[in-house]
Amino acid sequence: MNLWAAIPLAWFGGDLSHSLWIAARHARWERAQLRGPDGLRAGAQPFDCGDGDTAVLCIHGFADIPAVFRPMATLLTGAGNIRCRAMRLPGAGEPLAAAATVTLDDWLTAIRAEAVALRRRHGRVWLAGHSLGAALALATAIREPELADGVALLAPLLRVSRARSLLLPPRWWFELARTGCLFSRSFESCFSSEVVAAEGSVYRRDRFIPFATYRNMFALLDWLRPRARELAVPLFARLCGRDRVVDTPAAGRWLADAAAARRDVRVLPDAAHDIPSQPEWKEVTEALRSYILTPCRLPSSV
Repeated sequence: MNLWAAIPLAWFGGDLSHSLWIAARHARWERAQLRGPDGLRAGAQPFDCGDGDTAVLCIHGFADIPAVFRPMATLLTGAGNIRCRAMRLPGAGEPLAAAATVTLDDWLTAIRAEAVALRRRHGRVWLAGHSLGAALALATAIREPELADGVALLAPLLRVSRARSLLLPPRWWFELARTGCLFSRSFESCFSSEVVAAEGSVYRRDRFIPFATYRNMFALLDWLRPRARELAVPLFARLCGRDRVVDTPAAGRWLADAAAARRDVRVLPDAAHDIPSQPEWKEVTEALRSYILTPCRLPSSV
């Protein structure tokens, strides 16, 4: 057998082996999950807390669920005047087969529906997102600025960091997998599925991620890349100095180009990507609350 025949056979065999390995690991993981009649994994439900004329729609990130926001939402609403709604993105907490059918438009449509519902009952609505959720908040505010009185971004995903990607950028690895894999259609997440959040609360992320989720993510980043100057609503953002998921310098450059006249953009030098679980989470939450409830505050940027 010559080299040219061996290469595709090796690729074919590796792809088949990987797909079988992932299928076996997914089946084992799935047996430990509790799901409701609708197929939704226990603990992945959206939630509401607080009451007030200002509403904050919280949008979780990649492979995450609304529970990531529970400690922050509790603190944000504790003094009154604010209601938090932590939504669930389509596909999150759902069986893998259902998550694989979700599109970027499904995510944006769901966010729009949540924002419209909040707008009917509240005088002001802010969109707050973590990681991928922050990118979705930006896209919503750019597409329909009348839906949001401001955006709050925690470790906004505007470019994927290369810190976990050997040799090639993450996008290239995904494109190679997408075009070259005949059998594999999902990856096992490199993130821990069990998260110890702020105040000791524990929740579980999704463990197995369909290719469609990655495709939607990269399509969103492509759409956002040239549109910083179209963001006109007030902007609050916290970036992480030790982020290995988000390219923090790239996110900082994008936000610096945004047209928002009022802004508070800062880098937390010692924080890692999961701001809602980092030691700085209370400081960030209190700063966000102050910023949201003080419309005339002078802009600042660091």
